Amino acid sequence: MTTPAIDIATLLKRLEIYKNAIEIKDTEDIAYQTTKLKKLTENAAFIELGEDINEIITAIENKSYGIAMQLISGFLGRYQSLTKWTDPEIQGLQLEIHTLSIQISSLEDELTDLEKTIHEFEVKHTQELGLVILNILSLKRKLAAKQAQAKPNDTEAKKNYEEAQTEEEQYKGTYEETKKNTIPALNDEQEKELKTKFRKITKMTHPDLVDKSFEKEATELFMKAKHAKDNNDLKTINEILDYLETGKPFTLKHETITENEALKTETTRLRYTIEQLVQKISTIKNSETYQAIAAITDWDQYFAQTKNKLQTELEQLENLSNE
Repeated sequence: MTTPAIDIATLLKRLEIYKNAIEIKDTEDIAYQTTKLKKLTENAAFIELGEDINEIITAIENKSYGIAMQLISGFLGRYQSLTKWTDPEIQGLQLEIHTLSIQISSLEDELTDLEKTIHEFEVKHTQELGLVILNILSLKRKLAAKQAQAKPNDTEAKKNYEEAQTEEEQYKGTYEETKKNTIPALNDEQEKELKTKFRKITKMTHPDLVDKSFEKEATELFMKAKHAKDNNDLKTINEILDYLETGKPFTLKHETITENEALKTETTRLRYTIEQLVQKISTIKNSETYQAIAAITDWDQYFAQTKNKLQTELEQLENLSNE
């Protein structure tokens, strides 16, 4: 008998559920469990048990429930002694950790989507309005310089000039940097692919989910994937996912922790992580920046209207500078 004990244990639990469904005459659950059992026995670990299991499934499908109960009871009697006993509390805690891990992955996806929305808006804002804003700031700095020169002893005028100069320099740096890092546009299908694949990467690399021995490399890949998602870099996302799915380099914490107290400590830690993520999401959603962006129904229309207003302001400043 070469079938791993953990796989037999899983199979036996499924058959116990099957047996209970027959006992309480739940035909819907019997049909559902038949589908689950068929899928479970596709596992290569169950090949040598295939004949016995198929016999049970055939009896069920023929509605020969009496025969099925005899076959299930006989199977359970033969194999239950081969399985290793596992503390039910440990099993419950492992499932709890697995469930919390899925929740963390989902929250991280939501957080990343919010951050990406803000990032995309800021990049588009700079691309669409950056040049006219830069010209406005340049004229404001020149007008402030004139005021400071006209009133050399006026500390307020000097302060206004210094602030205008700093604001122009800072925005110029942002503008130049954004021009070098444009975000490629994705169609709906590509956007969906990006989100789906990033979600898979999150589940395999999130620092709070992987085993500590892999934490450094996993964190680097996770951050690289976040940057790729922010910049619609589907090529890098594909490369990272291919690396993870081909090599499977990281072990997840819920797969390695087996001691009761360690599991309890891990559930506490994961719940704290969830609280932190929920707080971050709430902070972003309630921020003035995100609220303003969320209120815009049509970005193209917004930028067109804003550009017209800025052009009017620029013309007014040009008139002042020419006086």
